[in-house]
Amino acid sequence: MRCRIYAFTVAVLLAWMKSASAQGTFQNLSFEDGVVVPIPDDPFGRVQFSSAMPGWVGYLGENQIDWLLYNFLFLSDAGIAIWGPNQPQAGLFHGQFYLVMQNAFPVPTVSPAIAQIGTVPATAQSLRFYLAQGDMVVSFNGQALPLSVLGSAPTGNLYGADISAFAGQTGELRFRGVGYLDHIQFSAEPIPEPGVLSLFALGVWLLGWQMHRRVAG
Repeated sequence: MRCRIYAFTVAVLLAWMKSASAQGTFQNLSFEDGVVVPIPDDPFGRVQFSSAMPGWVGYLGENQIDWLLYNFLFLSDAGIAIWGPNQPQAGLFHGQFYLVMQNAFPVPTVSPAIAQIGTVPATAQSLRFYLAQGDMVVSFNGQALPLSVLGSAPTGNLYGADISAFAGQTGELRFRGVGYLDHIQFSAEPIPEPGVLSLFALGVWLLGWQMHRRVAG
């Protein structure tokens, strides 16, 4: 039984990695393609949004922003920051860079968001991404996509949404909310049924337990 669960877990992970290569016309979904360009004389050391986040547009509430925090966050104001590669947290999920989106504190007056217009791959069945310590609303052309937890990352979760109804369509993909966000990918793999997700979670737990036994032994 454990061998079958282990094989199933590995198969699901390999299938997701393989199917995540075709991303339609969307770009920079893992935040790795940008160039950090400081804004001259900026008192907060912010960088140009368009250079660091090609393809994306940033918002605080309804207002578009042309700046991005780099390797730090405001103490109390809302903001969007790109972190890496010279920080201890670099490689938190995938690659060298990841995004941090933060509400104002202690009263969240506006919500940060990032958005991009593109064409969903014709073969896409799901949209997947990593998220830690946060809560995110994902939408396509204004329609919210229900999210499912598909698995665990070292410091967060792998989330997925059924995107099959929009396959081949062009529209705005938007992430609104807070948290550590990385590795957004379209996949040809559908969102598993709830029972399959439970089996996958059990397989991940058993795999970790067996590895722990070997280390402890």
